[in-house]
Amino acid sequence: MPLGVAIPESGVRRYMGFRGPVDTSPETDAMIAKAIASLEKDCSPKYVSKAFSVTVEGFTVKLADITIESRALARNLAGCTECVLFAATAGPFCDMLVKRAAVTSSAYASCCQAAGAAAIEAYCDLINDKIKDEYEAKGLYARPRFSPGYGDLALSHQKDWFRLLDITKITGIELTDSLLMVPTKSVTAIIGLSPNKLPCVRQGCEACTMSQTCAFSRKE
Repeated sequence: MPLGVAIPESGVRRYMGFRGPVDTSPETDAMIAKAIASLEKDCSPKYVSKAFSVTVEGFTVKLADITIESRALARNLAGCTECVLFAATAGPFCDMLVKRAAVTSSAYASCCQAAGAAAIEAYCDLINDKIKDEYEAKGLYARPRFSPGYGDLALSHQKDWFRLLDITKITGIELTDSLLMVPTKSVTAIIGLSPNKLPCVRQGCEACTMSQTCAFSRKE
């Protein structure tokens, strides 16, 4: 299994807009299963990560040679002394699968799109857990991962991630002029590391100020 983790059907259904237990047709169930099977077989995930010292003063976050002004990120990283930047992608296969499916079935294309979103989320959770375990052994505890574009963390900071991690060279992810990533099922994020152990979840949804109104937010 290239992802190293199964793509959860519940995640696919959530990205399709189904909230909680919803009865769907056998045809829809079959398309979801087919999309999951295709991605689990043929996706080509990659990631890169790097640790940096971090300081937080008021709403200002400083790491490496960058300064970030973000109330939400500063709150997330309060008390952290280090952080890990990472970028991950499920690879180009999902985009190709969606494009092919759209020629004959918009319904199946929707399933493939949702399966790709669930795939990169599951892959990021796997990376998140590896980072969490690695640094807990060193006495540092992970905060929820946080991505450019969440809350008031400007999407323009994608450029900093790409430069500091050399993302394109290592993973093949490219950043467009509009600050979107290709392949589309790609993620950049920061994970704060603190000597203080606090209740923490790995998912990014809980850290986003839009989590209560976003149709795709994880609330289960």
